[in-house]
Amino acid sequence: MNLVYNHIISKRWSILYITVGVCFALLLIQKMLFTLLFNEKEMHSIIQNIFEKNFNKAIQFDDITVTLGGNLKLKNIKIAPTTDFNDNYNLISSKKTIIDLNYFKAITGRIHINGIKFYDSSITIVKNYGKSYKEIFDHISTNVATNAKYISYEDFYIKAMGNCIYNENFSNDKLKINIGDVCISISMDDTTFRYHIKGKVKPLDDRLDEGKIKFSGYVYFSDKMKYQSSSHEIYIKKLDMSIANYFIKDYSDLSLSIRGYFYTNAMIKHDNTYSIKGSVDFDNITIENTGVLPHYMIVSNDNVSIKSSMKINNDLSHVIIDYVSFNDNEIDINASLQFLKDKYFNIAVTTNTIDLDDIDYLQIIPDVYGDGTFALDIQCDYDLSHNEMRSFKIYCDAEDIAIFSKTKNNAMTYIKDSWLKINGDIKKININACAKHQKSDVMLRSTINIEKWVPFTSTDEIMVQSKRLSAELLSKLLLKGIKELYSKAAEDLSIGYNEIYFRQKPLGKYLSNNIINTKINVDTLTFEKNAHLKNINIELLSNKGLVTTQSFNCEGYSANYNFSVNAFCNSDYPTMTISCAVNNFDYGTFLRDTGLKDATGLMNMNLNYGVSGYRLSHLLQNGNGNFTLNIANSVLNSSMIQRKIIELAKSCNIVVEGGGWHCNRIDVAINHTADRLILQSLYIDTDNASVSGYGNYSIENGLSLPCNATFYKRDGRTITTTHRASFSIKGELLRPFIVSSFPCGKEQILLFDVN
Repeated sequence: MNLVYNHIISKRWSILYITVGVCFALLLIQKMLFTLLFNEKEMHSIIQNIFEKNFNKAIQFDDITVTLGGNLKLKNIKIAPTTDFNDNYNLISSKKTIIDLNYFKAITGRIHINGIKFYDSSITIVKNYGKSYKEIFDHISTNVATNAKYISYEDFYIKAMGNCIYNENFSNDKLKINIGDVCISISMDDTTFRYHIKGKVKPLDDRLDEGKIKFSGYVYFSDKMKYQSSSHEIYIKKLDMSIANYFIKDYSDLSLSIRGYFYTNAMIKHDNTYSIKGSVDFDNITIENTGVLPHYMIVSNDNVSIKSSMKINNDLSHVIIDYVSFNDNEIDINASLQFLKDKYFNIAVTTNTIDLDDIDYLQIIPDVYGDGTFALDIQCDYDLSHNEMRSFKIYCDAEDIAIFSKTKNNAMTYIKDSWLKINGDIKKININACAKHQKSDVMLRSTINIEKWVPFTSTDEIMVQSKRLSAELLSKLLLKGIKELYSKAAEDLSIGYNEIYFRQKPLGKYLSNNIINTKINVDTLTFEKNAHLKNINIELLSNKGLVTTQSFNCEGYSANYNFSVNAFCNSDYPTMTISCAVNNFDYGTFLRDTGLKDATGLMNMNLNYGVSGYRLSHLLQNGNGNFTLNIANSVLNSSMIQRKIIELAKSCNIVVEGGGWHCNRIDVAINHTADRLILQSLYIDTDNASVSGYGNYSIENGLSLPCNATFYKRDGRTITTTHRASFSIKGELLRPFIVSSFPCGKEQILLFDVN
């Protein structure tokens, strides 16, 4: 039995050996046949011709051989990005390349390439500054043509294994991205182009993990190779986000630095419509503001997830966003949108109740944090075909809001115990708010009665009330607002000609179509200590572009107060005038209320300002006004003016007595013309010193006010010694300083700082 079994086994092995031997012999015969059919020198020329004619690429390689299977093997291949090697880099370098030949055509001596396989390859892609990404793609695929003699793209593939290097040259920097373990597979037939790409992206920071990428998809063509549709899958895991800094720096004006990981898993389909569905995630994202010193973190180590599903047609005439969700564990925002050109537009945005104390990782202003809660819900459905709002809803609720700063050396609360509520529908919007700062409080109540949405037409009632308001806070806000306004005007001036007139601008349209009645009531406007004004009431009416002061009242220190605003805004070229006056103001009592003893004096002040124009730059071109201030028979005792005069004298080694100075008068006259403030006169006359000056201010050059000071030393009423000094007032309008000259030193004396 064993002999029979062994005989059978031996016979089977013999058959196997014979079969293997025959196959090997056939392969050798086949290789000899292909070697005879395909002369190496001839094939070398043919391969070069194929790459030049079909791919518009120059090629170099060491040698070419025929494999046992009848394919061509190229050693140490180099493919240029164009028809020559003048670009100083190789598009593809490969130690071993297999050109897959059609077997049945090959045995007849004909060459037909089924595909190309690159092993142990290196792919290099370069984008130079000033070139678009489309140009780079076109540069790689330029003049790719079908040559039926050797290649038919009805059935063709390319595979590459190795690594890929992407170099991008920016205006002042270079980016190099190294992708390892790359596997690229591209295939096509008469109707379909398929691709699959995967690899590992090395981070710019070696301390981070490698990222993974995977792209795959299809592109479908018609019979005439005309594009029909496509489908793409994008998968990215742990991509180093610092790569984005190169693009932010070169393609935007933002001064930001980003760190963290980027993830995405998305599906994109396209025929006549783009269909996009997927997610984008950020892991430990940190965004640093590098535009200021010291730098600060806008976002610190946050994890964010964004999910979306949308459809968008080619010309953006139809957009459907089924949902967009933003979530970082503390903030949850959901939105949807539908838009059909000339038909309808609707949008919905909702948030969770956000606890501001829990999002201290988010800072818009350095070292400034918030407390309280915030929630938002907006829904809008608009009929574009009839320009009608079909439905509208808005709800905003901010409770117990506090904004504060905290640093190692300082802590400050900007607002506290504040809240905001907005409720509205298609006919009415109610806005109620309250803000408190230290001992100041402001209450806002506004009702917008909507008559029509396009153009927006409404009757608005605005009430601003304050039981107690700090004059220092109000002046800082007003001065900073004016400074910002003129700064924007300077930016607008550099833009050049703008032919969009005021009535065509959003603000112009709003003022021209709406009635706005604004009432401002301040019970007490506080200064230092017990100094205050009371019962300040202002009513302004904007009646479809005509703005007038309906009433004004202010009480305090036996003075007469006047304030008026007149503007005609229902015009392409609107005009506005502002005037205010304070007459017979009991300056002495005011100073005594601030804590100064033995103060006396009477003050008068007048301000007139006018401007015309339809853009912000006209503030610097057409604005004009004048300001006068007169204080007579006052006493300077520890006041700011007195302290700065004494400090100036000290810098000149001049001894001036302190105590109470009798001030005969203080006169200031300023003229505003276009972009200049002209100090026509400055005169301070006291028993101990007098100061006079003149000059101007411009945004470009700041303050330039040459002044002279005379210091008196008295024996009773008799002047025994006189000292004179010259100085200039320089710097910004809201931060001026004294620059002393001969015989004084070069010491700078800060007058005040409103910033």
